[in-house]
Amino acid sequence: MMKMHERIVAPLWLEAGNMLGESPRWDGAHHRWIWVDIAAGKVFVREAPAGEIHEWTPGRHVSLALPEDRDHLIIAHHGGISRLSLLHGTTTLLTDMGLRWNDLRCNDGAADAQGRLWIGTTTFDHRAGGGDLYLIGKGRGAEVRYPAVACSNGITWSPGGKTMYYTDSLARTIVAFDFAENGTIANERIVITIPPASGLPDGMACDAEGMLWIALWGGFGVGRYDPATGEQINFIEIPVPNVTACCFGGPRLDTLLITTAAKETDLAQYPLSGNLFAVQPGVSGVPSGHIDL
Repeated sequence: MMKMHERIVAPLWLEAGNMLGESPRWDGAHHRWIWVDIAAGKVFVREAPAGEIHEWTPGRHVSLALPEDRDHLIIAHHGGISRLSLLHGTTTLLTDMGLRWNDLRCNDGAADAQGRLWIGTTTFDHRAGGGDLYLIGKGRGAEVRYPAVACSNGITWSPGGKTMYYTDSLARTIVAFDFAENGTIANERIVITIPPASGLPDGMACDAEGMLWIALWGGFGVGRYDPATGEQINFIEIPVPNVTACCFGGPRLDTLLITTAAKETDLAQYPLSGNLFAVQPGVSGVPSGHIDL
């Protein structure tokens, strides 16, 4: 188990060579890992523990893939939300979210315990106020739940699901909301502020002790933070600068899988950029919600 304020280096898990690896997920029902490469428009599935890797190219800046059943994923992309058939590689548009997609794309998202999709949007230049956070439920349209963000990113829930955590990366803050089963969020408050020297907060996961693990773009790692105090209490070091997201998975939810991005300017100095890393930090995670659209 990690000690308070301990720093450890996460070992390489996969030489993925992603341009913009993002949104790792553990599909516990089918014992497999899922992630995407936004820039390449690809979806990846790896059978656990370290089995065969499959990939699909739905394109359109796919930013999120969540398991629906053995043969289908729900994906978010430039253009809306679609269902991806893993058998045929085809996609079926579920909703365009009522948006014009000229300079918008979907970004990070998550499924809540009720099976609804929380998905954020951002402009390609991450313009201030250009994106929003939406809630999409079965048989209903996309509803704005948190408006006017620049780069909508990490979403997770506390153990028990009473608190939802959310970040707009360029604001450098993690915001907490009281979360109701009907999808209402209230009592907004800032619980963590990431200083510039630590990078930008990106994807995020919650552990069983209620601590938040935040991927730090430009920060060379994943920080563990206490939302009650805002303090960083542990750090997972990654040998690349742009760390994008993390999730807990494995049969005991005790493995933290971490995605990274590879800028061309970084590869000479940081050749492991764009690969995936994994570590067992001594604490388990909170189970992910199951998507039901």
